[in-house]
Amino acid sequence: MKVRSSKGFSLIELMIVIAILGIVLAIAAPNFNKYRQNTNLREAARDLASDISLYRQRAVAENIHYQIVFNQAANNYTVQRETTSGSGAYADLVPAVTKSPSAISGGSVIISNIGLANQWITFQPRGTMDLGSVTLQHTIRLSTATIRTYFTGRVVNVTYNLQN
Repeated sequence: MKVRSSKGFSLIELMIVIAILGIVLAIAAPNFNKYRQNTNLREAARDLASDISLYRQRAVAENIHYQIVFNQAANNYTVQRETTSGSGAYADLVPAVTKSPSAISGGSVIISNIGLANQWITFQPRGTMDLGSVTLQHTIRLSTATIRTYFTGRVVNVTYNLQN
């Protein structure tokens, strides 16, 4: 008489594996959501910091003033260029460069505090810029990222206060 060997898994074994996976996912999902939200804030802060660095470099390379103007009410910032060297008049770049932290990070990051003398950062052709800070805040997590600018031309320092 031949004995058949069973190959495969029984229904009970499959149900146990699915139950274990469900438990692991239920535990991991909230932590993943926190991680994703804090990562969105970091991404928005890095994007703003890189724009500050880029337009400082362009001001030096092109020997003309640039500025980043913050609109806290609209939760965005616009890059402008001096129309004529030394005129003090600025116009939006063509094509316009207007960015919103919420668009970069999935709609949850806002410009919460602008610690500048004005609502903008001006970049000088000699490599200096306005002293101050801009704080981004995640609306759900309440985590913050503060981007500091220094007069001496040190581009930025980003400080994170991430909530768990």
